[in-house]
Amino acid sequence: MAPPTGPRAGTNASAARGKSTGIRRPGGGIQKQRGPVGGRTDRDGDVSMDAPGGAGATRGRKSGRSSKISERTTKNLLTYATSGPSKSRFANSVALKVTGLDLSSGDSKHISSVLAFLERKASKNLDRQLSINKSAVDGNSLFIQVGKDDVPSFLHLDGFTYGPATLGISESHEPWPQRKSRKGGLSESGAAIKERLQEVLFKRYDVNTRVLNLSALGQDEVLQSMGLFDAKDTAEKAFKALVHICNQQFETDKAKAEAIQGVSLASNALSTVTPVFDLALRFPRLKMLDLSNNNISNLRQLTKWRHYFQQLEVLVLTGNPIEKEEPNYKTELLDWFPKLQIINGQQFRSAQEIEAREAASRPRPIPQAGADFRDSDGVGENFIRTFFPLFDSDRPSLLSTFYDEQSRFTLSLISNGITTSTSVPSWQPYLKFSRNMAKITTDAGRSQRLFEGGAMIADLWKQLPATRHPDLTDFTKYIIDCHPIPGLPDPTRQSSAGVGGLVLTIHGQFDEMEPTTQNVGMRSFSRTLVLGPGPPGRNPIRVVSDMLALRAFNPLPGAPDPATLPAAAPGPVPTAPVVDVEEQKKQMAMALTNRTKMTLEYSAMCLDGTGWDFNMALQAFEEKKAQLPPDAFLPA
Repeated sequence: MAPPTGPRAGTNASAARGKSTGIRRPGGGIQKQRGPVGGRTDRDGDVSMDAPGGAGATRGRKSGRSSKISERTTKNLLTYATSGPSKSRFANSVALKVTGLDLSSGDSKHISSVLAFLERKASKNLDRQLSINKSAVDGNSLFIQVGKDDVPSFLHLDGFTYGPATLGISESHEPWPQRKSRKGGLSESGAAIKERLQEVLFKRYDVNTRVLNLSALGQDEVLQSMGLFDAKDTAEKAFKALVHICNQQFETDKAKAEAIQGVSLASNALSTVTPVFDLALRFPRLKMLDLSNNNISNLRQLTKWRHYFQQLEVLVLTGNPIEKEEPNYKTELLDWFPKLQIINGQQFRSAQEIEAREAASRPRPIPQAGADFRDSDGVGENFIRTFFPLFDSDRPSLLSTFYDEQSRFTLSLISNGITTSTSVPSWQPYLKFSRNMAKITTDAGRSQRLFEGGAMIADLWKQLPATRHPDLTDFTKYIIDCHPIPGLPDPTRQSSAGVGGLVLTIHGQFDEMEPTTQNVGMRSFSRTLVLGPGPPGRNPIRVVSDMLALRAFNPLPGAPDPATLPAAAPGPVPTAPVVDVEEQKKQMAMALTNRTKMTLEYSAMCLDGTGWDFNMALQAFEEKKAQLPPDAFLPA
């Protein structure tokens, strides 16, 4: 249903229509676009927004103070709409976000007490007193500025308790909250500029198509008269201000998504999407995007939007050099945007095809045939879905993601199980590592077979045969139990009583290839994994304990014995899992993103620069993270 247009100018809009799903206009409703906005190509390129240059830049302006708003006032408005804390004053500072507090009362004494608590705890065991340079409150979130060198000490407080609240502390890449005043943070002249920019938006919004026309912004008479496109730096900030002000018109994300379904950025002389990147942050659910008649010549210039606009259905790139220079770009874009159907007016797939593909990719429920499967927010299920594929194909990545220097691993051979006619591979690769308590009775022997820390576990896993576990959705191959467990070691060392976690017990089977003979056989296994919260700055889930028990193959209760099944048609002998290199790289990038909060693009770049060595990539990130731009990180 299209949003209401509201009453005409001069009436009280809010009284007439209540909550509108369209752009709110002071004293009026939503105006349709009255005509096309002209434009021409600008030689200066990406941030000029097609602004005229030279003497033509002053054409049409009135003389006198009423036509050209002061440079200082314009700068203040752009700062209000787009910038964070002062870069000069806080060049060596980092913004942190503190959550978990109830700050609704706005009590300054309470906030001062929290700041003092943070400074005191962060300075503990140090030879100097740490201080917070600046603070601001936005809702129940507290933003603080601290020195770069002090960041680890404050991040260490993540998970600490302050009264009844459990604090969450992380680096913030959000704009610094603006201090509110009686005039909303704007002077009288600043408020007048904001109102003029609102009028520009109202005239460019088409209520029927729900499209916001931001094409040829440099040719807009109002924007020209304000002098916002006379220089490249102000042109980019002016666009951010327009997007910010448009975003402010909506009370909810749902209302915004319903009202603004498409945006045109045509004829803005864009050679990259960097100057208009904020559109992806403020309006991530766009269905139509028009980039026609710009200077986009290759996919690299669009890369920043690769993991955004996941609802995009229609994309227009006609009139760009990319059509000749990269003729196969459409195939890549269909991969970037999962719901994209139409490019330059040509339909490549239907909504039904997209839905069918998504349905096929949705994970089916894992078996819950055990006596007790009590997961917590899907943590156990998601862990298992990641664990076994990585154990089969990329054990180093599995270790670096979920195991740390305190993780423990043991292996036991149970030789008294009932066997079937299925061939049994040799036990030789496991014998010297087995910690079967019934057979290894000395403390020294048991201690030697307890592997602690990622390095020791990695050395052991390298010596174990290749495995291939069945699909988790095969209910005949697994029994999985999961339930909470209290009293695990607190990685922050704050709670002497410990923290809660999960214990997973998996009974199942896998195929194994014997290294020397290349023979393939089946084994039964039981694996008990204890999961707990990870330490600050690391993966949120860690393996506390991993106990693997192996037996000769024996079908699970109720599952058919392979020896009794009809003979299958001859086929190739199973081998070790074939690793899809691209899929492996994708999983490593996702794991690095999970650890660092970088975007998938930057995670892939970091891994590529270190030869896809996960540990070296983590080290490189720690060394370079202070130099990374804000858009290298996921939105908070």
